[in-house]
Amino acid sequence: MKLEEYVDQVVHGLPCSRREKQDVKDELLDHVTNMKQELMEEGYAEQEAVALAIRRFGPADELSRQLSVSMPLLDKYVRKWVLALFGLYVAACGYLLLLSPDRWHRRTFTLEWKERMLRYGAAEYAQIFQNTKPLRTLFDYVFHYEHYNAYTIAYNLLGNIVLFMPLGLLLPLLFAAFQNVHRVFFTALFASLTVEFLQFLLALGSFDVDDLLLNVLGGLGGYGLFRAGAALLYNQRSKGAGKPFSTFS
Repeated sequence: MKLEEYVDQVVHGLPCSRREKQDVKDELLDHVTNMKQELMEEGYAEQEAVALAIRRFGPADELSRQLSVSMPLLDKYVRKWVLALFGLYVAACGYLLLLSPDRWHRRTFTLEWKERMLRYGAAEYAQIFQNTKPLRTLFDYVFHYEHYNAYTIAYNLLGNIVLFMPLGLLLPLLFAAFQNVHRVFFTALFASLTVEFLQFLLALGSFDVDDLLLNVLGGLGGYGLFRAGAALLYNQRSKGAGKPFSTFS
């Protein structure tokens, strides 16, 4: 067997893009060729050196399985697109939560209301739609649902959860340091706190501690999806090493 044929068998079933396979192939072929040259310098004939180099690297299917399991979930070429998607997600969240025209329109009403209450000597009513008691808003939606329409409940409950799910999914997918539930938890909490504080400071929305709870729940839900998907993919890689992975081709 020629070294090129051996390397082709190894990289054929790797779960990555064609460009990444080519990079792995070039690097592996370079290592095997160097070993062949070293063996020839030790006195082996070329064919013997090739056979011995292949034997030292191990069977193609076993080496392919080891490489498959050890490879990151995203190869470096696919990662660029996912990183761009994450940037788009952050920009979209910034627009929806802080920059949308609707929020700045409501800001005018909020400032006028605050000024009016202060003028009337009713400072306790100046800050409207604020909630610092955990679960108060959630219980209100559950036990007094007749005061709200379905859209309002879904928007405020499900919306706050779904909004942060991509954060818990994309961060560990892109950065190995975030493949830890505690880091995802504190990152989601910090991000939610930042948004709530800015909304309160700039009068762009209400401060509701229940929003923090729902946002963090969404981040943890996204992380759960990441863990489930990663476990499924690694299991597939372990079982399917040496077979074509058309998903990434």
